[in-house]
Parts: sequence; C-alpha cells; structure tokens
Amino acid sequence: MNENFRKARDRIIDHNSDSQTLLGMNPTVRRLLSVMYYYEKPMTLDDMTELLGMSKASMSNSVRELDEIGLVEKVWKKGVRKDLYKVEEDNYESFFKFYSYHWRKILNPKTISLKKSIDELNELMASDLDEETRSLIEKDLIKLEAGLDYFDWLARLIKSFETQEIFDYIPKKP
Repeated sequence: MNENFRKARDRIIDHNSDSQTLLGMNPTVRRLLSVMYYYEKPMTLDDMTELLGMSKASMSNSVRELDEIGLVEKVWKKGVRKDLYKVEEDNYESFFKFYSYHWRKILNPKTISLKKSIDELNELMASDLDEETRSLIEKDLIKLEAGLDYFDWLARLIKSFETQEIFDYIPKKP
C-alpha cells in the first residue's frame, strides 16, 4: 500500500471514528467500526488486533458489543477456520440499529415501571383517601399516562427506523 495513501486513510478513519461520537460509542468500538468500514473485508480478531494495535480481549469485547447491536455479523469464508466479522456498511442502517438497540434497552423497562406506577396509584384510588391525596394521585396519573403516550411515540419512531418508513417522511438524497 502506498505510504501517502495509508496516511490519508488513517486520517479518514480518525475523522470517521470521531464522527461516531454522535452515536455515543466508546473510542475502541468507534475506531474498530471505522477500520472495518474502510477496509471493506471481513476480519478476524487477529486482523483487528494487528490493525488497531489493541489487545485481543479489547477487540473481542468491542466485536461482541457491535454484534449485539447488529453492526457486525459473523461471516463464513471457505478455508478460514477463525471467526470472520463483517461490518454493516450502510450508514443509515448503522444509525437505525444503534439507536433502536439503545432506545429499546431503556424504553422497555421504563414502560414497565410506568405501568406498575399507574397500577399502584389506581389501587390507591380505590381506597379511602382524603381529597388532597386523591387530587394529587389524579394529577400524577395524568402525567404517567402522558409518559406512556411519549414512550409509545418513541416505540413507533424506533419501528419507523427498523421498517425504514422514516424515509417516507425524511427521504435520503437521490
């Protein structure tokens, strides 16, 4: 590989890795994702370790995180005995997968928690309460229901990413 091109590519990878900060990725994962994206070939953990100069354990943890999110996938190649990983090359798909994964991770437990709180307050409403407490519970129930509506909206937004329906509203450039 031409030395000037290698230097230019390293800068490109650095800049691309920095832009992944928008997704909230840790530096090792960002750099790995960028390297895999620009090298455009499936890689083993050994390949990754060599290219990034980091430990195999660090690469393994990063690959596991990217695999869990869906940003890399294991691929098979005849004659290769080690696991090979290929990166998701579509920037839009990467964005959708990253945010959908993290939002769902937060959204599902929060939705369950809100529903439990609503049930708890509804049970209290069935008991003998003073007017002030009843009024406060009613106000809290309105806020909790608004929270559920918001979480429903987020779930539909996530679904629009996953189905790519979002492009009906915000199209890609032609």
